[in-house]
Amino acid sequence: MKQFLNYFKDFHKSYFDIRLYGTVLLFLASLITINYYFDIEDTYIDSFRGSFWRIPLFFLYHGFAYFGVLFILYLFTKNKNWLTKKFLLKSLVGLSILAIDRSVFPFISDPILDIVPQFTITFTRKILNNVYGWFTIALVLFIIKFIFDRHEKFGLYGLKFKNVNFKAYLVLMGIMAIIVFVASQFPHFTDYYPLYKKSGAKFINLYYQVPEVYTKIIYELFYVTDFFNTELLFRGFFIIGMAKLLGKDAVLPMVATYVVLHFGKPMGETISSIFGGYILGILALYSKNIWGGIFLHGGTAFLMEIFAFLKK
Repeated sequence: MKQFLNYFKDFHKSYFDIRLYGTVLLFLASLITINYYFDIEDTYIDSFRGSFWRIPLFFLYHGFAYFGVLFILYLFTKNKNWLTKKFLLKSLVGLSILAIDRSVFPFISDPILDIVPQFTITFTRKILNNVYGWFTIALVLFIIKFIFDRHEKFGLYGLKFKNVNFKAYLVLMGIMAIIVFVASQFPHFTDYYPLYKKSGAKFINLYYQVPEVYTKIIYELFYVTDFFNTELLFRGFFIIGMAKLLGKDAVLPMVATYVVLHFGKPMGETISSIFGGYILGILALYSKNIWGGIFLHGGTAFLMEIFAFLKK
């Protein structure tokens, strides 16, 4: 834990500016308010489901948040390190990966859902939704690594076990367990969790006479492993992959576009993503690996499911 505290101390020592952070928070608050008031993603962007128009829409959606914070940073620091050709090209590639990942699912899932038994469609869709990121994010970043960062020694954007302090992450996981337990005591928590209850697994259990424990294990396993790809893109590519170009300035823009990723979820979860993304971003920046983020992010999501199951 002392090492983690030193990370945060060093990060803020010469970087924290109350005016800068206040402006960024005001910008994020405006994005959140506008989205939830007008329901932009669910009402407008999602109306283009199955259309390639979703790709430029999501690109602009996340890009506005990402470059908006970079512009705020420029106003306060006059740092022009984000105006280089390499950074602009690399950031556009990252935002394109994100936009494509958020848009192409219908093109992948619909042909498969057309041939599976009707009563398995919901469950199959949920599993596919947690699997396809291995192709749209992990596989693509594997290729991108050799285009932009083949000589860098951070592995596949932080996928290395060197200097991973799992003991400290276990302590943080214990703290998160307490927070999630407290959150699970509020009535609205079980309105959304466990996500398994919306998976359609009950139809498979009834038809095939499969014990529910098996469908729970299958669903939760794929659900938790999906956070691998989230961490690989946001804390791996946007932090570790951008650190050489942006330094500490890589963190806040990543947080902004990470917040946009949560639009459509309960507002409390979106707001908490500001703090979660910020903490995990700093940890990735200094440790040069993302396993801790995968462990904490996936572990927290799994705890939400477990505590919700226990409330039923």
